[in-house]
Amino acid sequence: MINAQTRWIVHTIRAIPLLMAVVGLVLVVYFGWKYLWETVWVNQRPLPLYRPVNAGPLWTPPPAEGDKIGELIFPRQHAEIPVVQGTSWTDLELGAGHYMPSALPGQGSNVYVAGHRDTVFRVLRDVKPGDSVAFATPYGVFIYRVTTTEVVPPTALYETRPTPYETLTLQTCWPFSFFGFAPMRYIVHTQLVSAPNHLPA
Repeated sequence: MINAQTRWIVHTIRAIPLLMAVVGLVLVVYFGWKYLWETVWVNQRPLPLYRPVNAGPLWTPPPAEGDKIGELIFPRQHAEIPVVQGTSWTDLELGAGHYMPSALPGQGSNVYVAGHRDTVFRVLRDVKPGDSVAFATPYGVFIYRVTTTEVVPPTALYETRPTPYETLTLQTCWPFSFFGFAPMRYIVHTQLVSAPNHLPA
């Protein structure tokens, strides 16, 4: 005769597969929803917009972390990606992130922008030298042309250093198809082609 404790053990064992299925379904729904927010619906998310003052130097006051400072437009790839100030995990869930110590468009140095390879910067796998990249900002549109791409280790912090000329540097993780935390970084280098007229000094 089966006692109460034995019956409880049997029922518990039988419930484990159902519990695992429920947990799996919850995880699929959560991460699926999160992925859609960071890809398909990334341009529909309400973000705090950076608003510069009418008078004063370029990018005054400085954008606050999390502010949307513009959009990257890849004409050949038909992609448009919001760019926020900052590169924390939270920032990169909102779009591509501007590395805050680096220059901003129009400041004549290295504008460094990073993004996740499996969401907003998936587009970088299709970017080739000669492609145009537009950075739409509150001051107008800056046009850059891709010059080179390279793969570097994550310790290659020299990629973020200031340059004596304006350039837009884009970074994501590599390999693009790697499962988990990718071990390398994929870098896209560009040169400035045109900038808006009458920028603040």
